Amino acid sequence: MKAEFPDIEIAGNEGGKYRTGAFEVTLDGKMLFSHFKQGRFPDNADIVRMVRENS
Repeated sequence: MKAEFPDIEIAGNEGGKYRTGAFEVTLDGKMLFSHFKQGRFPDNADIVRMVRENS
């Protein structure tokens, strides 16, 4: 991810800000992917595509 998008920030559940067990991708406050909603984890290509489509 960092190679493709050097300014990307990737965070976990610091300070309880995110749901435990969740894997969610957000960009500028917009949720692009939710493990809970889709029932699966994305692969790197999925994330790259979502970020490009929403940048």
